[in-house]
Amino acid sequence: MVTDFLLVLGAALCVLAVPNAVSAYSEARAPRFATGMVIVGGSMFVAALVLHPEGYAIADIPAALLRVMAQIRLFFEN
Repeated sequence: MVTDFLLVLGAALCVLAVPNAVSAYSEARAPRFATGMVIVGGSMFVAALVLHPEGYAIADIPAALLRVMAQIRLFFEN
């Protein structure tokens, strides 16, 4: 289950870095924060792929997202 969280959070960080990078480039600034987000998110994503016992296939990612969302929902219900 920990690898599911790493996978989902890593992917989310990488996706959220895109608007930040576009904003930085449009204002002629260096995208330092976006680069950091991609490095951290990518590291989390790769760690999840390496640490998961069976590995992840592309088809497993939506199921991992749903498991993480269910765990978050259960956390806030109690």
